Amino acid sequence: MNIAILLTTYNGEKYLQQQIDSLYNQTYKDWTLYVHDDGSKDNTLNILHKNAELHDNMVILDYETGLGARDNFFSLFQKVDADYYMFCDQDDVWFDNKVEVSLCKMKETEANHPDTPIIVHSDLLVVDQNLQTIHESYWSYVGMKPNFMTNFDRLAAGNFVTGCTMIMNKMVKKITLPLTRYSYMHDAWITACTIKEGGIIVGIDKVLLYYRQHTSNLIGAPSSKRFNIRYKIFHAKETYNNNKVQYMMLKSLGYKSLLTYIKNKILYKMS
Repeated sequence: MNIAILLTTYNGEKYLQQQIDSLYNQTYKDWTLYVHDDGSKDNTLNILHKNAELHDNMVILDYETGLGARDNFFSLFQKVDADYYMFCDQDDVWFDNKVEVSLCKMKETEANHPDTPIIVHSDLLVVDQNLQTIHESYWSYVGMKPNFMTNFDRLAAGNFVTGCTMIMNKMVKKITLPLTRYSYMHDAWITACTIKEGGIIVGIDKVLLYYRQHTSNLIGAPSSKRFNIRYKIFHAKETYNNNKVQYMMLKSLGYKSLLTYIKNKILYKMS
């Protein structure tokens, strides 16, 4: 199996080595790590090059920088040719069976659904910067309902696959490129395109990585205070903007009216 693990970095020196070590501790070994740094000013590049000298299956791609998180991931996704793809954040830590369990579920699903775009994803263990548990299930923590990822309309809830949990087959790449200006984030866009084009998303109901939360997270698990009504009232503009970019992305893919979006958002919250 030709698996590409796509790692993007930017000023990640604090946690990067621990993540790389977790990759090379995987029980399944047949993969290649592709890395692109987005213009780090710290020791990130030195860490990457030292590891590349030690591992034949680590490739650092050198091209333009300053892309930002979304375009950095998609640049790797576009440039690398593989049978399967996995996104990797610089600050998490993978369980040693993450690749093996994910690939096994992917092959099982492909056997039942040949020539179909497929995403397999898992739950995450939400932890602090020292890997101490904040919550045992990201899905439970944020109220995520993976069973809703079967219908394009239901994506109104913003119920998208978390990128660092994904393994995707090559069919997914074919239906998600190129990006458009409405592409929200790489994982949200891939989720939406896959369901829109009749693909399958399969959730593994177990945690397969430590999802590290720290002060420099670009995107992470929201603080629990964001789920209460008081917070949402005082941050109405933030809530509005988040829903706007999600709706515009879905609309660009053929989603129905704004009223349908609001209705499905309410139904999701009530389910």
